[in-house]
Amino acid sequence: MKQKLFVVASCLFIASVAAFMPAATTRAASVPRSPYAANDGESTLCVSGPVYIIDVHVVVTVNDVEHTISTAASEVCSVNPANFSDVVVQGAPPQGGAPLEVSKKVGVEGTVRLNGRTATLETNVYLPTKGGSAAQCANSQPGDGSPPCKSSSLGVNLSKTWIFTRNTWRDFYVGPDDNGNPVKVLVRLSDGPVN
Repeated sequence: MKQKLFVVASCLFIASVAAFMPAATTRAASVPRSPYAANDGESTLCVSGPVYIIDVHVVVTVNDVEHTISTAASEVCSVNPANFSDVVVQGAPPQGGAPLEVSKKVGVEGTVRLNGRTATLETNVYLPTKGGSAAQCANSQPGDGSPPCKSSSLGVNLSKTWIFTRNTWRDFYVGPDDNGNPVKVLVRLSDGPVN
């Protein structure tokens, strides 16, 4: 009798373990494995809908050659806005919690929002300048008695709305830099991880 009871108990134990195994395997398979997964501590939590990756480049064209000043990227959900930033600060940090001057920033930062196939980009572009006229800076030599040509930045706010096509670059004219060279922001929304 004891042997039959032991066999029945063993069978029940094995059956319960076997029943648990597929459930555990199913749960493990549903965990996102993307580098942009919502549980990695750095990614945006996208609860539903498509997920896109936004790439933002700031480009200046000098003598018909494009030079990239700044690049930023972020994951953007179809339901939540996403922030992006690639800003370099020149010089020493401000003292005592004072705000950072625009003249010390170079790069791009902003937000993108999606509404269906419509994207809205709100960005600040910080362009490097020479801090004086182009002629003054080009002709100044250290120790020649002319005022120093110090580095600073020009901040430009850009807000654009457009109907986007996935994996296609869209460019927006920002304005000229201090040398008169055209500056533009390039934006692309590409497919992100599947939720």
